[in-house]
Amino acid sequence: MSVGWGINILSNRRSNVGNQIRTFPKHLFAGDQTMSAIALNSTAYSYPSRAGLNRRARLTRSLVVLSLSIVLGAGFAMKAGAGDSLNPSKAPSFTTITVAPGDTLWSIASAASHGGDVRGMAEEIISVNSLSVPDVKAGQSLRIPS
Repeated sequence: MSVGWGINILSNRRSNVGNQIRTFPKHLFAGDQTMSAIALNSTAYSYPSRAGLNRRARLTRSLVVLSLSIVLGAGFAMKAGAGDSLNPSKAPSFTTITVAPGDTLWSIASAASHGGDVRGMAEEIISVNSLSVPDVKAGQSLRIPS
C-alpha cells in the first residue's frame, strides 16, 4: 500500500510497487506469522548535492572566501580613507632671520622658544636648516620654526 509523500507500507503478503501489486513468495514467511515494515522511498526526498566536496574541501573553500573578503574589505577601506584624521595637520611655518654679529645658535633658540625648551628649539633649527655644525655666522639666513 502506498501512502503519500513517498512512504510505502510493506507487509509479507503484498507489495505495492508503482501501480503494480505484487505478492511475496510463500517460502519467505512461515505459517501465520506476519511481519510489516515501513520504508521511506529515497527518491521522494532528494537533498541538493554539496558539489561532491568532502569536509576538508568545504573548510578550505570557506577559508579562501573569508580571506578574500577580508582583503577586499581592507582595500575598500583604504580607498575610502579610513584611518585619516578629520583635521589634517598644518604645514609647519617658518620665520627667516639674518644672524646679527655676536648671535649664537643658543641665543637665537632662546629668543625663538619664548620661555619653552631651548634645547629642543636649537635642535629644530639645526635640522630645518641642515646645519652640520651648530656654529652660525653673521649675515647667515636661518629658518626658525614658529
